Amino acid sequence: MSDVIRLRLISTILLLVGVLFCGSLGYVFLEGWDFADGFFMTVITLSTVGYGETHELSKVGRWFTSILIVLCFISMSSWTAALTSFLVDADLSGNLAQRRMWKMISKLRKHTIVCGTSPMAEVVIEKLMRQQKDVVVIDEDTARLEQLRRRFRQMKTVEGTPTDELILAKGNLLEAANVVAALPSEVDNLLISITCKDLRQGITVYARSNDATIANRMRKAGVEEVICPSELCGARISGLILN
Repeated sequence: MSDVIRLRLISTILLLVGVLFCGSLGYVFLEGWDFADGFFMTVITLSTVGYGETHELSKVGRWFTSILIVLCFISMSSWTAALTSFLVDADLSGNLAQRRMWKMISKLRKHTIVCGTSPMAEVVIEKLMRQQKDVVVIDEDTARLEQLRRRFRQMKTVEGTPTDELILAKGNLLEAANVVAALPSEVDNLLISITCKDLRQGITVYARSNDATIANRMRKAGVEEVICPSELCGARISGLILN
């Protein structure tokens, strides 16, 4: 939200509170009512619900009420305008940010698409970002994407299901050099691998799988490298023991 919109919204809220307070005190001093009756009369005047007078008004009280009605009309008009500006500004900010992100992604060439935000994916992102490589992360977890955006400022993101062809297309798949399928589900990683190989000839795919059967299917689909975390960990530990 811009500073102008924020200031306008705060000013309008203060104006409404001021009208309520001054109107209530006006009935207290001019009509001798208690504050609760004065506040109630001000509220029904402000909201234009038309309940009628709380108590019979004097001539001065009617003049005061007439002025209060005008002030209430101005206050409510300002409130409506400020609230509308706030909602429109918030909506435009989100759309503009999204369009800006898609525009930057569309200009990328030879970049890497990382599907998923798992710990493995985060390590891949960190290593690539340290080498100032272009990275586009695709995932449907909005909160997780926001966390990664705060950590990696230059990283591009696409919110959506990585197995969806249209979502992959938003990541500029046709111009990408590499795809990392790092979702928790081996089946999803297999689907991503097949989709990428089908849509983009010559792209290099790295896929995660702990299932030997699915890993074999990935290799048959043309996946260049199938990473099995359990095998890597087991080999590392056994190597440390033997050495």
